[in-house]
Amino acid sequence: MFWKSKGQAVLELAILGSIILMAFALAIKHSEIYNRQQSYIQQTFRAALKEARKLNNSASWQTTDFRRMSNVTSPMELGELQQFGASSNVLWSDGKQDVTTDESGATVKTDTESKSWFQLNRGEPQEIPARDAPYNTSETTHSGFTSTSYSTVTFQKDEANGNIVTRKSLVVTDTLGGDSDVEGTSIDLEGGLGEGGKYTSGGGTMSRQTTMQ
Repeated sequence: MFWKSKGQAVLELAILGSIILMAFALAIKHSEIYNRQQSYIQQTFRAALKEARKLNNSASWQTTDFRRMSNVTSPMELGELQQFGASSNVLWSDGKQDVTTDESGATVKTDTESKSWFQLNRGEPQEIPARDAPYNTSETTHSGFTSTSYSTVTFQKDEANGNIVTRKSLVVTDTLGGDSDVEGTSIDLEGGLGEGGKYTSGGGTMSRQTTMQ
């Protein structure tokens, strides 16, 4: 009877432990996605605020970024590809007009113009022509992206002098390409996976290794 109860307790602990670990993994994954999204929203707002202050008018900033997330449940496997996006429109104006001088030397006062920018995967921001109606808006007419990845997992086991050493290594090649068309402005994306899950022009291959003795 004792062994039966003990075996049942071990089984229940194993099941409950698996459920708890899975719940923690999901919580970590979703909290990381939420924190990154909030970070992009704040960065986009700061970029729009900076440009609006320069223009003394309204500025619009839109960003789209791709990140390869960590695989919490299986660290030796490639994580999920996640797309983040944020946009912000900020008005900063002191009511003053731009003052210039024409050919005759007369003073000419004109209102400053608002501007819009689009930034893809932390690349060079592209100025986007804004439409007059609806006022100061832009439209993405096309957007497409392709991710191509290859991974190799190697498992090695060595036994010597009563010691057992196991090694597991992961080598991943991951490239991301695509393009967007925003108000007639074409923006291309091409990069490889690098540190921190970022796709950069110098990236492409990532490796990871674990050793147990």
